[in-house]
Amino acid sequence: MKRIFKLGMIAFALSLCFSGCGTKEGRKLSETVSEFKAEDISLGEVVDGVYTSKMLNLKFDGNANDMDVTAEEEFTNRLDGKVVKRSDMDAVHDRLDKGYYIRDMEGIDNKNPGNYVEVMIYKDKNHEMKNGLEKYIDNEVKKQEGEQKERFKNPKVKKTIRDFLGEKLFSVDIIIDEDGIESADATLYKQLGEYFIEIYVRGEKSEDIDKYLGMFEKYTGSDDNEKSSKSEESGKTDTKSDIEFSKGEIINDVYTNKMLDIQFDAKANGYVFDEVATSIMDPISEEDMISYIKKGGAAVDMVVAKETDNAQKLVVSISENSGQLDKFLEKQLKKDSKAERLTVTISGKDVPCLFTEGRDKDSKYQYTAYIEAGDYIGVISSNGPDKDSAKAAFDLFTKISESSLTSGEVQTDISGEGIIPGKIIDNVYSNEMMNIKFDANATGLEFVSDEGLKNMGNGGIERSDIAAVNKYIKDGRAFIDMFLTDSTDTTKRISVSLAENNIKIPMDEYLDAQKEIMEKQFSKAPKEQLNSFEIKKGQAGFLGEEIQCLDIDVDTTVAKQSQKYLFIPKDDYMMIVVSSGQDEASAQAALDLFKTIE
Repeated sequence: MKRIFKLGMIAFALSLCFSGCGTKEGRKLSETVSEFKAEDISLGEVVDGVYTSKMLNLKFDGNANDMDVTAEEEFTNRLDGKVVKRSDMDAVHDRLDKGYYIRDMEGIDNKNPGNYVEVMIYKDKNHEMKNGLEKYIDNEVKKQEGEQKERFKNPKVKKTIRDFLGEKLFSVDIIIDEDGIESADATLYKQLGEYFIEIYVRGEKSEDIDKYLGMFEKYTGSDDNEKSSKSEESGKTDTKSDIEFSKGEIINDVYTNKMLDIQFDAKANGYVFDEVATSIMDPISEEDMISYIKKGGAAVDMVVAKETDNAQKLVVSISENSGQLDKFLEKQLKKDSKAERLTVTISGKDVPCLFTEGRDKDSKYQYTAYIEAGDYIGVISSNGPDKDSAKAAFDLFTKISESSLTSGEVQTDISGEGIIPGKIIDNVYSNEMMNIKFDANATGLEFVSDEGLKNMGNGGIERSDIAAVNKYIKDGRAFIDMFLTDSTDTTKRISVSLAENNIKIPMDEYLDAQKEIMEKQFSKAPKEQLNSFEIKKGQAGFLGEEIQCLDIDVDTTVAKQSQKYLFIPKDDYMMIVVSSGQDEASAQAALDLFKTIE
């Protein structure tokens, strides 16, 4: 029987596809003539519950309107983890120049935390709206109509022009009214030179949009405006939750989410992580997850399936806590006469749960539990072919303090030489055993650190632990030896992974087998994250030779992207080289930068 190498590379390929979510893609304005310059950029301030922005001539009195008003005090770079202060304008401009957005202000309704306003600043560094703002708005309306119709029966999405403090601003409005549950969103667009402002509002009904927009005032510049009209109330208790948002992490086949205080040891319980879902989630930053959740999304945080029965699955996702969980559960019970509300215990905590018929013909039963954690809700769905196994899966979660993060054995030695990982010195990657190097000094590319690789897809293994690396590879996995990113082009990624050489058939047949495996994995990706994909056999130039490869074209909600996927055997091992770019030519251009050491 032919053994086809599935690798951990499928996940790695998809991590390239869905990376770069930190940029403000698809939400920019058109370019117009303006005297506004980079040096004119300034961030707003929040003093005693009042937001003021001299640059935008805006004021928002949180205390007068019973709103909890905050501003980001510092930013975290997702690549190197460096924390910078909001007052560091060099860091602010660096952030904007790289295409990230800055949340200048957020105001949450104290009586209904599900309603809020935001002011965001970003830069159209790639001139993506050169065809005009109105055309962009029209396309955005069509896009939102398609996305909302997948989730709701009769959503209303429209382009409007709103009068905002004397200015006429384009707005995209989304109104949902389904089974007595209403929500309304509006995003207003304003341009300052090559910089753009979004004023985002969420409410329970369309009237709330005007109500919250009406809370903004013009900033006159007087000192009195920097104090609340109800400053004597500024000592009231802060209603904003002190529970910090936390994205889950997977180390040594153990999933952990500190915010929810849950841990799941997949390996010990006979489960495996879904490669597609994991690869999509890995590159997404906590900041991007929060932004997505605040806009009404449910961010998937973990997907596992029983190793012996794919019909038995566990999914953890995170949604916003609007304070209406009971109302939501009542609505679900009314919609489904067979549904049942009960209480289950997860990591020692009793939480509400819904039992319903499963949507999958194999996973016939579904239990969905809800863990409230401050401003967020962890939603854990357990699907199975029978009621008992689906419900019993909740018992497998433990508190973080009850179990170790070092699940899985690490072998201290290994017979034979094995494979030796590469090294990065002076921004040059080299692997002498595979006779390959990549000099990143003149490319503008950045290496992901060893710490980042350890948690990205290498099972928590240190590069220096050669015995553990070899055991990892002997177990049929691919070890990521190098990963390069481009901070100015989020579609551009280059990687080298090391694996066993199990190619016992002609390369042409091997690529056919890998193509089939990848197509099955891609087809499982959520529609809201992957619009389309195409995988075909092709050719690539590499180290002076033309070799066969897989060409992968994907169209995600983040961006369109092309990849060249190379399998390069050498004795008992092989390299999997993946180059990604905006198109096939840019993917090939990156491959051309590899050299031999000799």
